Amino acid sequence: MKCYAIFDLDETITTRGTWGRYVSLSVKGKPWKLVGLWARAGFGQLIYKVCSTERISVKRGMLRWSLSGQSRDALEALADKFADNEIANGLRPGAVRQLDIHRAAGDKIIIASAGADIVVEAIAKRLGIDEVICTKLAWKDGKCARYFGSENCYGPGKLDMLAKRLETFDDFQREAAHITMYSDSYSDLPVLKFADKGVAVNADAKLTREAAIHGFETVDWSK
Repeated sequence: MKCYAIFDLDETITTRGTWGRYVSLSVKGKPWKLVGLWARAGFGQLIYKVCSTERISVKRGMLRWSLSGQSRDALEALADKFADNEIANGLRPGAVRQLDIHRAAGDKIIIASAGADIVVEAIAKRLGIDEVICTKLAWKDGKCARYFGSENCYGPGKLDMLAKRLETFDDFQREAAHITMYSDSYSDLPVLKFADKGVAVNADAKLTREAAIHGFETVDWSK
């Protein structure tokens, strides 16, 4: 039986989210941009909660106040520095151990994250993980566009993107596969339920409740 280990990234492998910190770094030294960025993020979160708009609208607003219009070379260089710092200082010790366990067992390791590819792929590369499913940025004339290049890899959308990627693997057969999903977030409930084994990592309150209902394992990877 082929085993697949699916890891969320933000607050599962890393101790903190990556998107907000990365976009903040991208406008460092531009206080008017930073104020606008977080004002837009706060307003977007309010609208998302009150009006049930799509979550990607929040990220899109942040994108337009930060990365859009900046050169790809500069943003990739910044992502490399950001990833180096995450590897050195921002990983959950338990996540590193579990990655090593799956790697030693010969399991297929995949990161499935709502984060932007420019950061997620840089971190995955340093962890030796080739398979990444995440939200894609779009580029135009060598600069970051004002829109995303894919659907948001979040909630049911993450499950859809994961299922499509799995079907591209030559050796994948769902009935002959064992899938483990690791996540901290309730938003990943669709993928956790799809997996043969769901693991709640330093879980938020809503996921902790769901873990008890669905029989997910709960772990603390902070040490």
